[in-house]
Amino acid sequence: MLRTGILAALLLSPSLAHAEWKGEAGAGLLTTSGNSESESFNGKFLLDWKQAPWKNAFSATAINQGDEDGRTAERYTVGDKLDWHINDRDYLFGAVDWEKDLFGGTRERTAETVGYGRHLLMGPVHTLDAEIGAGARQTEEQDTGDKENEAIARAGGKYQWKISDHSAFAQSVKVEYGKSNTYTEAISELKLGIVGNLFASLSFTLRNNSDVPEDTRKTDTFTAVNLSYGFGGS
Repeated sequence: MLRTGILAALLLSPSLAHAEWKGEAGAGLLTTSGNSESESFNGKFLLDWKQAPWKNAFSATAINQGDEDGRTAERYTVGDKLDWHINDRDYLFGAVDWEKDLFGGTRERTAETVGYGRHLLMGPVHTLDAEIGAGARQTEEQDTGDKENEAIARAGGKYQWKISDHSAFAQSVKVEYGKSNTYTEAISELKLGIVGNLFASLSFTLRNNSDVPEDTRKTDTFTAVNLSYGFGGS
């Protein structure tokens, strides 16, 4: 409730009327391998705002698939990250990530982290950010329902390449290290403009947990082709 109240206060602040807003919403076909192998519907929603020295990034995704034998893949994620820039290159951040996966090794995971980031590249064509931080993570095992609360260290980075006015490539990596499990996520995405604010995207996501039940694979991959609509700032 506290996190929700803080986010609502930020979103309702009159000063945000002068902030730069942008986002995208998309949906498409998804193929999965690992703990579930199928074709599924997936949706994605992103919303960012920026008003110096602040920047906030919100994201939400959903995967849902079923066939005549029942549901075979169901996963939801929500994340919010708030940056406060010390100067043009250096910033502090706070992040909250939540996911629920009914077919993975970890049924539910929530992580709260704070840390330091730096813009290593800031060119008009190439950008590169690196981050390091620490925090806490709460997890629930899929089979037993056992819950664990532990301290974690976090490291990550994001590279973006503006190929042209109508196409771009992005690569992000995030690692959360805790005593019981190391969680790794890598996302590669290529965006291709179609017309106006409409674009197609091809993405490949790899997620790995170092500690999973015996009958569960450590790595899941997701390959998605989406049709998306961008709105807001440039």
